[in-house]
This record gives sequence, C-alpha cells and structure tokens, in this order.
Amino acid sequence: MGSAKLRTGVCGAALLWSAMLAAAPAIAPVANDDTPGVRNAHMLAYDGRVALLFGGATDSAVVGDTWGWDGRNWQRLAASGPPARTFAAVGGDGVSRVFLFGGSRVLFGGDASPGNADPARHLLADTWAWDGTRWTEVPGPQPPARAEAAAAWDPKRKRLVMFGGYTWKAGVRERLQDTWEFDGAAWARFATAGPSPRSGAAMAFDPELGQVVLFGGSGATNDTWIWDGRAWSEVPAPTPPPGRFNAAMSPAPGGNVLRFGGWDGQSRTADTWRLRGGLWTAVKTGDAPQARNHAAMTYDAKRDCVVLVGGHDGINVFGDVWERCGTSDWKRVAKTGPKERVANNH
Repeated sequence: MGSAKLRTGVCGAALLWSAMLAAAPAIAPVANDDTPGVRNAHMLAYDGRVALLFGGATDSAVVGDTWGWDGRNWQRLAASGPPARTFAAVGGDGVSRVFLFGGSRVLFGGDASPGNADPARHLLADTWAWDGTRWTEVPGPQPPARAEAAAAWDPKRKRLVMFGGYTWKAGVRERLQDTWEFDGAAWARFATAGPSPRSGAAMAFDPELGQVVLFGGSGATNDTWIWDGRAWSEVPAPTPPPGRFNAAMSPAPGGNVLRFGGWDGQSRTADTWRLRGGLWTAVKTGDAPQARNHAAMTYDAKRDCVVLVGGHDGINVFGDVWERCGTSDWKRVAKTGPKERVANNH
C-alpha cells in the first residue's frame, strides 16, 4: 500500500470514457418533458454520441429515466431499463457500451431507525449494459450489493474498475475496500487491499498516466491512488490537495483529469483541480458552478468538452449544465432549477 513508481506513458487520444446508467421499468415523473429537471446522485457518462444521464434523485423522488445531452439539447432516450436508483457505479468504453452496477433505492435515510429496520434492503447488486439504444441486464455472479462505489473504464485494458462503496451490516454502515473488474461479460474480484475502506471517492482514467486514478472519499480524505491492473499504489504528494467527499471527476481536454467540488468535511466546495503528471493543481476560474456535491461529470470526446450536470448544496438541488471545452473556462449552457429538496428521506 505504500508509494510506487508512477508510470507516465502518454496514452494519446480517444479516452472515450465513462459510463452511465439505466432507465426504470416505469419511468418516474420528471420536471417536464423537455429536460431531466433537477438531479443529484445521478449517473453521467459519454456513450460515443451524447452525455448520457441516468436516474438519481430529483428534489422529491428517486427516478430511473435515461436522457442524452448533445451540447445543445436534452433528449429522453429510453423508456425501460434498470430500476430507479442513486449512487450507482458506472463506466463505459466510449464507443457505445456503458455499464452500471448497484446503487441505492433511496438517497438519504438509510440508518436502522424505527420503520427502517433493515437499511441493507435498499442496496442493489445488478449489472446493466447500454448499447446506444437500450439497456440489457447482464446475468451471472455479481459483486456484493453496495452504493457510492467509485468506478471508471480503463480503455487500455478494456475493463470497468470498481472500488469500495458502502453496505449495511446489522444496521451499521460499513465502508468497503475491495476492487472488482468487469470485462463486459463477467465480474472478477482483483484485490482486497489498497486505499482505506471508503465510499464517495472520485475515479477516472488518466490518459497521461495510462491508468485509473482514485481520489478522496468518505471522511474528506485527500490521498491519490493509481490502479495498474494488479495492485494499488499511492501517489506521493509533497503538498496534498484539500480532501473531498463525493466530488465529480473525469478525463479532460489536454489529456489530463479534472475534478470539481465535493464536501470538504465542513461545507460544499466550488473549486476546480487538474491532475497532471501525478500532481494536483488548483485551476483559476472566472464563472464556475456554485458549490455542490453529488454532481456528475463526464468527458464528451467528440466535442472535446467536460460536461457537469446537477448536484446539491444541502438545501437546493440543481439542474444546470456546465461545460469546459478545449482551453475555455466553465460556461453554463443550460439551466433548470434549482429547487429546494423535500426532506422526505427519498
């Protein structure tokens, strides 16, 4: 678990990346027929054509609809697929296939309080694949049920990498430390050591390092790790960046990794960080998304844009779309909401 030597080969071009998620058997209502409305704890991934959004929670309910953002407009894409959920693990090959695993049927309210004696019943352990047109459930043995796992597609090794998350045991939340890989057909467990047990970490494929990178997680940790397909190695940092929980992260223009926002242990944040050569540096921005966590971010390789959607600030749930294209700064390209969250433990 100690530091290991960084691999620094540039893995050029096509980091057609990350995954997205599913649609519910019966689509829950959304804000209107033109946009997904406000969302948090949703999933977002590039499917080779659009930034694909699945599910998450609105201001009042957990939903399971599928939408695509083409840079100008939203379009509802599927009327069936995975059941509604939040905090699923997602990744995709950037061509047409995207994969989803697990998640939670609720957003908040998971403890073993009266009327909620078994919070583990909310967790899911199913795998779904998107082929650009529809969702299909993938049969076979599955990893244990969990939510808030970190995941990213490794385009070099053609695997979805998933780490950690949380489960419930005897009404107590338990963070996980296992690493799984999915080759598009079957899951295999690859490691039970590496980063400390955690949920809500950020993960992305770093095209410069040519490996999957993990940052932060529960407890607002501030460590950075890389996965080489066999073991995790901690990236040494002379000056570690501030810790974050539930930040948004993705590959970015220029062949590096961009990270936004999250919870720092005391409040939501609105800072942008870039990972280059294994080192994090703060990015100076003009206009930028408001402070938030539970947002989702992906890289649209065709348009060379990072796309960020939604999130919440503890009171309000956002439905805005922000982009960073090429060398430009953040720009809000669509706005829905915000709407105040209904405190109903949905």
